[in-house]
Amino acid sequence: MKQFKLILIVLVLLTSACRQKAKQEVTATSDTIIVVPQDYSDTVAISDEDPNKFLISNNAAGYFKIGGSWQNFAENNYQYRYKQGYATCVDGCCTGGFSLGDGILTIGTSVFEYGESFNDEIDSKKHVNNPDVFYVSSDNCKAWYWKDSISSILIYSDLFQTKEGVGVGTTLEDAQKQFGKLVFKIGWIEEDANAVQFTTSAYPAIKFVLNTDDYMGSWEELSNLNYRLSSNYGKENLLTISNFKKNTTIKHIIIRGENE
Repeated sequence: MKQFKLILIVLVLLTSACRQKAKQEVTATSDTIIVVPQDYSDTVAISDEDPNKFLISNNAAGYFKIGGSWQNFAENNYQYRYKQGYATCVDGCCTGGFSLGDGILTIGTSVFEYGESFNDEIDSKKHVNNPDVFYVSSDNCKAWYWKDSISSILIYSDLFQTKEGVGVGTTLEDAQKQFGKLVFKIGWIEEDANAVQFTTSAYPAIKFVLNTDDYMGSWEELSNLNYRLSSNYGKENLLTISNFKKNTTIKHIIIRGENE
């Protein structure tokens, strides 16, 4: 009997040891299973992304700020490709800039030096050895521009929005709900003499540009309104959202900064 009890005790001890070993093996296996996958960090990085990255303010669109540089942000924070060329053109006078992200943004760059003559052959060679500037010539003006200094920002994508959620593609109805009174203006924007825009008290340095075709009147009426607004120095708000087609949306946004 004593021998039987001894054998039973040994079996119990062995069983307990096996269970403990099995538990350790399961724990080790579980540790291996729950190892964070390689792409998990990318998911966390995206979900924890800086909310300011695509935020529109009076002086900035994300990390692109009036008076600041842009190339480092474009390459490292946004991975945007960019192309040198024009920023805006008004009445045959084009300014220098860069198109970013296949049309997401256009950065207008700061003037380095205005052309001194009407001879492109002379002016276009003046600073050719300076890697920080580039030359732009158009029908009615020409100048050298800094490559990495922001003077204006043109937004064409709904990626960038104000803190109220207003951006390209927002309807006038929604913009009015968020901003209250919209002050409409008419005048040169790019090559359109009767371009329509609105401003708000919340963002006085920003132009929210509309499609002229969304105005329910004629081009002649817009031209007449342009004159009347100019005569009143823009103080009289002659247009309201009722003058536009229902669900008219913001076409693009121009930021020039509070001191521009």
